[in-house]
Amino acid sequence: MRLPLTATLALAVAASLAAASSTEHARLTAMAGTWDVDVTFWFQPGRPGVPTKGTSTIRPLFDGSFIEEKIEGTLNGAPYTTLAWTGYNTDAKRYEATRIASTNSMRIVESGGYDEKTQTFELKADYSLAGDTWHQRTVITQTSPDAMAAASYLSFGNVPEWKAVEIKYTRRH
Repeated sequence: MRLPLTATLALAVAASLAAASSTEHARLTAMAGTWDVDVTFWFQPGRPGVPTKGTSTIRPLFDGSFIEEKIEGTLNGAPYTTLAWTGYNTDAKRYEATRIASTNSMRIVESGGYDEKTQTFELKADYSLAGDTWHQRTVITQTSPDAMAAASYLSFGNVPEWKAVEIKYTRRH
């Protein structure tokens, strides 16, 4: 049985995209697992950080096309949860993430790339908050199979960028 030319081309394109994106998706699935996290929040520039501990659970979705992360912890005595879905968009050739948290009503949508030399993801987002446009830059580095670090930097208006969140991950065994 012969496939029509359009079906053959579609299969060839799909196979090409799958092969091209396998490295990008493998970077994400390498993060899958359960992690102990040490989190520090800086709610304003120049103020002391607020440390807390929690658990991050990262799991692959849709055969590794995406990962889902759930962080659970306690901040100032109150429980919080954040959820994030991250994938590699093979058409746009970039990583894309959506983040939500129990601490606010915003959805943050980031996108960016991966630097082979530094083995670092860098994702950026712009969103409205309190009448301003906020800029967020998230940097994620997996320093070993059992350790990872993520930091989010914020700025808005005339306020220069500051580190607002730092997460240090240690894989549970």
